[in-house]
Amino acid sequence: MNIAKAFANNDVVLLVWSYEDPIANCLGFCIKRTNVITNKIEVLTSMVGFSKSSIQTRQFKPTIIWPIQKFNWRDFTATSGQTYIYSIIPMIGEYDDLIEKKAIKLDSNEVTLSPGNDKIKAFFNKGILATQYLSSQVPKSASGIPNYRILQDRIKQAGDQLRNKLADDLRIAVMSTLQRAIDEDGKCYCALYELNDQELLAKLLEAGDRVHLILSNTGQDDGTNETSRASLQDSSVNLINRMVGSGHIGHNKFIVYVTKSGTPSIVMTGSTNWTHTGLCAQSNNAILIQSRTIAKQYYNYWHRLKDDNAAQSTEFRASNNQALKSRVDGSKISLWFSPNTKQKNKTATSAIPKDMEEVFTLMNNAKKSILFLAFQPGSPSIIDEAAKIQLLKPDLFIRGAATDNDAIGSSAISLYHRGINDPVFVGVAELKDDFSYWMAEILKSSPYAKAVIHEKVMVIDAFTPDCVVITGSHNLGYRASYNNDENLLIIKHHQQLATCYATHILDIYDHYRWRYFVNKNSGQSTFTGLNKKDSWQAPYFNNKRGESIDKRFWL
Repeated sequence: MNIAKAFANNDVVLLVWSYEDPIANCLGFCIKRTNVITNKIEVLTSMVGFSKSSIQTRQFKPTIIWPIQKFNWRDFTATSGQTYIYSIIPMIGEYDDLIEKKAIKLDSNEVTLSPGNDKIKAFFNKGILATQYLSSQVPKSASGIPNYRILQDRIKQAGDQLRNKLADDLRIAVMSTLQRAIDEDGKCYCALYELNDQELLAKLLEAGDRVHLILSNTGQDDGTNETSRASLQDSSVNLINRMVGSGHIGHNKFIVYVTKSGTPSIVMTGSTNWTHTGLCAQSNNAILIQSRTIAKQYYNYWHRLKDDNAAQSTEFRASNNQALKSRVDGSKISLWFSPNTKQKNKTATSAIPKDMEEVFTLMNNAKKSILFLAFQPGSPSIIDEAAKIQLLKPDLFIRGAATDNDAIGSSAISLYHRGINDPVFVGVAELKDDFSYWMAEILKSSPYAKAVIHEKVMVIDAFTPDCVVITGSHNLGYRASYNNDENLLIIKHHQQLATCYATHILDIYDHYRWRYFVNKNSGQSTFTGLNKKDSWQAPYFNNKRGESIDKRFWL
């Protein structure tokens, strides 16, 4: 079947297409984008041309000249709020004299860049994932990679163009409930782990006595919150310091909006810490839910946090150890709060927490796919469970990426030795040197940073009515349930939301996949540019098993 499909969220469009057979003399594809409202047609550009010995970095040419030698592509230049149709056109002939074979072009479905138009919306940033763009915007240090000090200075400055580009719509989404409280004289009940971003702090201070804020100590006690805490203590914000014990963290990042009449109505949660690196450097997400039921559940949890006095007491844990059920937009939602175990610390023999038991059950019942992003979930976690499931169900489409290369590496090795050769899991990595069409990249926002992928998200059976989205602050391992203040949302049957998250996960997975294997193979790569022969198509048609799994998932 010859077919093209487009998927989108607020940040990126993901294109996938397929032909039944290889195309003779085809050296790649031109991609054209049509704006449905204005009918304007644009030819997308590429920064990778045909193989050559000299280094030629950060140039862009139309894909009629430098075609796409893949069967998928990500459009980072599309405008949020716009609706597009994409045309995929084979380019035939010699590498320096290509013509369009319009007779077999493919047109995608219409796709709109949007966080969603229902009562549940998802927002994502670009973050340091925009590695080549970042390399072009930040001067190099003596080591040849972008200077992290300049990067840090720029992402700290409100209004800086680079900061706003990397934060994308996530920045506005995080502040939206505070702005609503200011505009409508409502109140915001916040529980935060880290806070040092000056723009976000200024918005809290502007909201003043409309804000009730539980601010935790950070795990490293590294002073991240010190200045912000002092500013808040000298303001009209109602500040509650939640200083939990060593080995435990108050890891929430949520806001409940309460109307002027006193009704909890909106929740904003997700993975985003209120720091300049959380907004601009790490990959992160936020989810905004309009639901009085869910808002009241978070509001009640906020008050339990306040009354617990940082003890993570037996009573507090027991009150969290239940799934709170609700419905929004026709979807079924389970909401869990942590800590929710009798035992205060996770050990090697700890029993599975009830929230993780629900997550693992859903994973094991997956029929089509499991996609995830993780930071450092520890063990046991979703990474261990995904590896077990892949061995039991080798035809299930499982893809994941994580900051924790050790966890990824051990699971990948286990799968490899059991006959699973597909790139199921990848860790974060960067290009360390200028070569061919690429510039050396920066992996982390500073030598001291830990997070690159900071997300805790999973999509099960994406693009189907049975889809499941799992998100929140919970790191999706046992430790989070035992040791930390957390929130975990499990949202079933919301296809629009699942598509947003799946697009985001696969965008990040695709970015790190090649870089991860370049670094795993001592920095050597055989790919220095486009192939001048049509043989580039062979891997897409010779691997019948892999091809069928991919096609079944995407198309």
